[in-house]
Amino acid sequence: MSLPAMPSPRPHLRSAALLAPALVGAILAGGACSSEPPGPRPPIVLITLDTTRADHLGCYGYEAYPTSPRIDELAQEGALFTQAIAQAAVTPVSHASILTGLNPFNHGVRVLHGSSQFRLGEEQVSLAEILREEGYATAAFVSALPVTEYFGFEQGFEVFDAAFAPDAAVERNVRGGQVNTGGVQRHAGGTTKRALEWMSAQEGPFFLWLHYFDPHDDRMMPPEAWTQGRQWSTETRARLREIYDVEIAYMDAAVGLVFERLKQLELWEEAVVVVTADHGEGLGDHDWWTHGILYQEQIRVPLIVRAPGMGEGERVDSVVRTIDIVPTLGDLLELGGGDLPSMDGVSLLPLMHGETEDLGLTAYADSVNLMVYRTTAEISDNKNDMLFAVIVEGRWKYIHHLKETQESELYDLREDPGELRNLYTERPDVAERAHAALKEFEFMPYAQLEAENVPQAVLDGLKALGYMGSDEDVTEEDEKAGEDG
Repeated sequence: MSLPAMPSPRPHLRSAALLAPALVGAILAGGACSSEPPGPRPPIVLITLDTTRADHLGCYGYEAYPTSPRIDELAQEGALFTQAIAQAAVTPVSHASILTGLNPFNHGVRVLHGSSQFRLGEEQVSLAEILREEGYATAAFVSALPVTEYFGFEQGFEVFDAAFAPDAAVERNVRGGQVNTGGVQRHAGGTTKRALEWMSAQEGPFFLWLHYFDPHDDRMMPPEAWTQGRQWSTETRARLREIYDVEIAYMDAAVGLVFERLKQLELWEEAVVVVTADHGEGLGDHDWWTHGILYQEQIRVPLIVRAPGMGEGERVDSVVRTIDIVPTLGDLLELGGGDLPSMDGVSLLPLMHGETEDLGLTAYADSVNLMVYRTTAEISDNKNDMLFAVIVEGRWKYIHHLKETQESELYDLREDPGELRNLYTERPDVAERAHAALKEFEFMPYAQLEAENVPQAVLDGLKALGYMGSDEDVTEEDEKAGEDG
């Protein structure tokens, strides 16, 4: 599939032999590595786990399946944030916040697709651009269409690799048969292999962004070695949850290969590693299977920061945001002589060093696009044609319904972490304060929702990934049709 606004051919990557740990020997081929150390700056690795709920990782207390042993080990060496809030539950919107330190209404990416506000503008400054100015080699290896050049995410990267194999068919485990989504996504193994080649060829400080997509799509099953002999549940929703966990475990193994390569290159001790997610997944909670709306299972994300000189196994329980990642790295590495572009996020170093238990931060998130994407002629009277904005402050979470304010929601996350008891009418005092706090964020106007100007190749690609459809398409046998961003 040919996608518009994507340079071709992509930058050539110098070849290097690959390390092959026994754990995932079936994924990657093996060999030797370069041992050249980087310059005075430490290597920086940012890993974003698409569609990964915090509460499905072992380090966040998940015990139903061993989904994340390598990430769990990383958490033991760094700071784990238990209340990290993403600024959207839509892939490109959230990633733009991660990479710029800005809320969506400031970086301008508001929607997955539409006639406007879907692309990160050149006037915005990304983490890659900041680090490139500091002398870093910069590379991104991404795994799916929603974080490609079409959305403006190539900014600042000398190498931007989105080389999806267009002819790769993968098994659809839910209904059986084959589905070809290879032109718009790839497995963690393929992304990691190319990233390891690039890492091994570097001779100076580097910044690597790795994006993994596996938990997003139950159709793109891990290699057979990961599923062979497994007895899947016969109940559809239970089976999809099982598939979700195995996809996370496969992705975690790929993350482990990156850590092993840093050790092989003798860079681990000095490396700065950040692992987070763009959003989670409903998995049936709040009667929502996918993502796009703003309950905790969708916007509470993992965030782990590991850096030299930090205390090991730090656990931070106060509210933080994914917009805080870039300012934290800037503070940690003294980037730009301490003079970075203006950002909405703040440095989390005081929390990481135990200097304070709470920075008193307010987390903002929004959802201003359709949850099930249609043309404008089809959106009238659609129950998913909703606009939401969220404030999380301390124990309180307020979900403002922009179209029907009387339907807004208020939750006490300390007493009700599952958001099952709406206190909006019971605690009008708190709701009014939260609404007043929300007004401090000038988050409107929201994006145009028209889909008519979106290139057909992009629409086809999104449809192949399961983004396009209607509620009627979601059956008991296919809970993930009609996914949002």
